[in-house]
Amino acid sequence: MGQLVRAARILVGVLLAALAVLAALFAADVRSWPAALVSGDAVYAASAPSASWAPRTRLGGLAEDALGLRGELRLRRALQLYRESTAVPQRLDEALAVQTTRADAQVALAAAARDSSPQGTSQALTLLGILAFHSVAVGGAPSQTDAALSDFTDAVRVDPDNELAKYDLELLLRLTAAHGVRRGGQGSGVGKGGRRGGAGGLPGSGF
Repeated sequence: MGQLVRAARILVGVLLAALAVLAALFAADVRSWPAALVSGDAVYAASAPSASWAPRTRLGGLAEDALGLRGELRLRRALQLYRESTAVPQRLDEALAVQTTRADAQVALAAAARDSSPQGTSQALTLLGILAFHSVAVGGAPSQTDAALSDFTDAVRVDPDNELAKYDLELLLRLTAAHGVRRGGQGSGVGKGGRRGGAGGLPGSGF
């Protein structure tokens, strides 16, 4: 009986020690995330393609999940893909690269729009609208204009303070009413803020 008690005590001691180690590792992972976000944001501001927001963690994505960062990180990576897509030169020999990078950006932005804060969702929708309308300007399907209008409208609905979405929605409505879809697309200033990179700013940095 005494041996069983001692064995149980040893087992409990081992389990407690293991839990203490896990708790320390988890705490270290939690502490690593704020620094990773700040560092990644700084790199993004200087060179968007080089940015990374993933710290070295000991317990995988456990701290990321506990902190509720998946949506925020998904938005950051979607903005990164958007910035990369707008950086590809608009030349005939780069047509495939443009199409591929924009398709990747659209998929990422659509996912971010479903899993972000209201401001982040609105930002993602605005960029989706810009990409949709740009595809019309370079000979894409006219139906993309309807998609752009829908994206801008939803962006304003989600975040009424999104001035870029309001501007683009109003401008696109005026252009389509005055000139028709294709003529408006060729001479449009829609997405002006996006081409400058303003709309691709990180969450909390403004549009």
